[in-house]
Amino acid sequence: MSNEKEISVYLDRIEEQEDDSALAVFMIEDDEDEFREFVLPADFLPEGTDEGEYLTLKISRDKDKTKAALDEARELLKKSEE
Repeated sequence: MSNEKEISVYLDRIEEQEDDSALAVFMIEDDEDEFREFVLPADFLPEGTDEGEYLTLKISRDKDKTKAALDEARELLKKSEE
């Protein structure tokens, strides 16, 4: 099993917010041919990306950051028990 997965997503729209930020609204087709929506800050988009484009998201596990977070949590628990 791979540590990385690529997902094709459709950028449905970019929604401007009242605070001058923007949200990118994506559609993903699942295994049952249904579409699911998810949202990310639009500033995560590559420069020049427009509505109606397909993008590839790569998701991978970051074992080093996960280990560091677990180590930190263990240290905090240890200190709270003292």
